[in-house]
Amino acid sequence: MDPLLVQDLTRIADEELLARTVAQDVRAFEALYDRHARTIYSLILRIVHEPEIAEELAQETFWQVWRKAEQFHGGGAVGAWLSRIGRNRALDYLRRVKARPQSDGGEPEMLERIAAPERHLVETQVGRIWDRQRLHEALAAIPDEQRLCLEMAYFDGKSQREIAAETGSPLGTIKTRVRIGLEKLERSLRAAGYREGDV
Repeated sequence: MDPLLVQDLTRIADEELLARTVAQDVRAFEALYDRHARTIYSLILRIVHEPEIAEELAQETFWQVWRKAEQFHGGGAVGAWLSRIGRNRALDYLRRVKARPQSDGGEPEMLERIAAPERHLVETQVGRIWDRQRLHEALAAIPDEQRLCLEMAYFDGKSQREIAAETGSPLGTIKTRVRIGLEKLERSLRAAGYREGDV
């Protein structure tokens, strides 16, 4: 049995959690997220001054960590490394807002995207899959916690906030599970022969 399953995750050092994240250990990543998400969010909020934008950028920060955790090479604290990523995300956002033309309504495009229904991410990525049986088979290969989030979003039409409320999980954790679940779902479908654009 994986010792992580019987250990108290709160007692594991950041470096160990990050090393396990490199190996795509979802539980370790969620523990790392739970430990640092509030700090990263607060840092980004001080830069962008918009709570919804800060929440989105914090999610993007941890999504980058999930996909590129191997880029941490030591030489400092994990928390400081996460803060640098979050700060860079926030500054990049401010540069984009300043540089690009505004929409007709006078608001940046990112605000329009954030205002869209939270389940949009799920629908756009799996909504064109015509073979429902193949989708069910692919979902069956995903860990239970991630599969539940995807099923509630796609089949029940629930927003991520509603899923968080019903499952008693933090919204950030639900967003993480949806993103990771979608990544695994896509890999499974492609392995089964599904190609982007199939209808």
